[in-house]
Amino acid sequence: MNLDFFRNLPPEITIDTLLRLPIRTVIRCKLVCKSWRNLIQAREFADSHLSKSASGIVITSGFSRYLEIYEFVDELDLESHELHYNPVTEFNCDNFIESFELQGSAKGLLFLGAVESEPSALHICNPITREFIQLPNYEVVYSLPTLVNSGFGVSKITGQYKVVRIVHECICDPHTFKLLKVTNCVCHVYTLGTGTWRRIAPGAPFRSDCYSIGAFVNGSFYWLVTDFEGSNLISCFDLETEIFSTFSAPPSRSGRERCLGGLELVALGDYLCLCDNTSDNEIVMWLMKECGDGKSWTKDFVVRKSDSDFLRGCEIVYPIKVFKDGDILMVLSDLYIFYYSNKTKTTTPVYMLGVYEDIGGLKALLHSSSFLSLESSFPMENVRLF
Repeated sequence: MNLDFFRNLPPEITIDTLLRLPIRTVIRCKLVCKSWRNLIQAREFADSHLSKSASGIVITSGFSRYLEIYEFVDELDLESHELHYNPVTEFNCDNFIESFELQGSAKGLLFLGAVESEPSALHICNPITREFIQLPNYEVVYSLPTLVNSGFGVSKITGQYKVVRIVHECICDPHTFKLLKVTNCVCHVYTLGTGTWRRIAPGAPFRSDCYSIGAFVNGSFYWLVTDFEGSNLISCFDLETEIFSTFSAPPSRSGRERCLGGLELVALGDYLCLCDNTSDNEIVMWLMKECGDGKSWTKDFVVRKSDSDFLRGCEIVYPIKVFKDGDILMVLSDLYIFYYSNKTKTTTPVYMLGVYEDIGGLKALLHSSSFLSLESSFPMENVRLF
């Protein structure tokens, strides 16, 4: 068959064929001819590809200027864990952002923040199309100390990409640095494509980590917080309605409230997961089976630290993905990525970053690659290439 045969295929057959190919192969197919490039760059193809593509992972370390992306091969009974993932792409962030922090991923786009600027410069980028948008600074003046909650996601009904940022001005005890009072709370929302931040009504003030990035699940952000009576709660922000709500966290093992240290709130597939590291003996993973229902928490996974020397003495562990064969892909203390096997009760380190492994600052998020064009989808934004 000559090249003309493929060029003259009906578009629906070409699209169906392209959707079955690995991501790296589709990227190369853009170079075959102009008609294929136009098909791949169309919004319809990007939406279809995203709905059918396998999930993957985006990973970086504190000493690497690179972000690396892999796609998972989620099959049963794979003999080697290395067959669970294939490289998709990597890129250097120096061209558009310095000292970045990986803050979120939603439907193929990444949310990055520049940690050395105040307020931090925020960027949205697509690693596949090599496009990025730097969000405008929001007009808010605040005094230190502050607590900042942020998040990036997509509304469930309208499909709008949004960034939310909540700033709490605080009063702390000068000797113990304990939070005494939140004096002011300001919330801004940025809808990608509008070019401007909007100020909305904030939720009730709570204690949280100094800088907390929301877990994004099914159209809502979730933050682990503590009220001023010491009770642990989950603060929720619905991206569609832009309304805050709260519900209870899973019960503590001792019956007493836990401090936020040792607890990690993450998205685990379609579920909100609270990973409890506060025990010396085990790691408990709670899943919320009904969004926003504090009574629907279930204890789905318990990992005994005694099962592995790898886990003894660890401080923070959180899961990224549960595979069909029962393995759990996890991050340990921002240093290692590893698999935990429910069948053998063993751990296996996974080395994805080469020379940048084991040196700290590791960050990994579940990520699905997308061919969404920022330039054509958000014409009001200043979209640039890197």
